[in-house]
Amino acid sequence: MTQYIITLADNKISSAFLEFVKKLDFVHGVEEVDKPTGPLSAEDWTKPGRPATDEEFENLATEMEAEEKSGLGMFAEEAEEYVTKRIEKWKKKNE
Repeated sequence: MTQYIITLADNKISSAFLEFVKKLDFVHGVEEVDKPTGPLSAEDWTKPGRPATDEEFENLATEMEAEEKSGLGMFAEEAEEYVTKRIEKWKKKNE
C-alpha cells in the first residue's frame, strides 16, 4: 500500500476532488488531515514512516546487549510468561 498527502491550492474544489477520489476503485480510504504536516525529517525518529538508519539499529543492538549482560534483558518467551502471570494476578485481584 502507498499513501500520499495531497495539498490543494483552492479550498473551493476540495469537496469535488474528495468525491472523485472516493469513487476510484483502487482507493482504499480517504482521510482528512486536521492540520497540515510537512515531510518527515531525520529528527522525526519517533514518527512512523521513516526507516531507522544503520547507526540507530547499531545503537539499539548495543543497548540490548548491555541490558542482557547486566541482567535486565529478557527473551521473548520470558517476557510473555512474565506478562501472562501479571495479567492473571490482575484478573484475580479485580474479580
